Amino acid sequence: MLPLSTAMTTEGFDCRQCGHCCLNLKDAYSGCVDESDLKRWIEAGRDDLLVWVETLRLSRDNILHRVWVDPETGDDVERCPWLLDRLDRRGFLCGIDEVKPGYCRAFPDHAGHAKMTGCPGYDDLP
Repeated sequence: MLPLSTAMTTEGFDCRQCGHCCLNLKDAYSGCVDESDLKRWIEAGRDDLLVWVETLRLSRDNILHRVWVDPETGDDVERCPWLLDRLDRRGFLCGIDEVKPGYCRAFPDHAGHAKMTGCPGYDDLP
């Protein structure tokens, strides 16, 4: 199990495993994924992820894949279902780090984005 933001390393960024992005940023637990995320999950046989996706056809050419929709109730979740407490209780781990959605892999885009969203991953920069 890897830290929350290891898939994309940005110079100067140090993931603190604080869970801020997964707990406080709505897109982390109530957003949409693109076709490439779905394709990766299908190819990896990740039915455990696919059952949390609701596909909406808004028009012929406009299809949304909403995540993380509770497969039992159809309700949006209030916390990413893949966010795991570390055993030492000093932060969090991503339970699907190797296949997490593209928007999770890309967070934060840059130091300004981190600061704007409250991510402490660049706090040591001057």
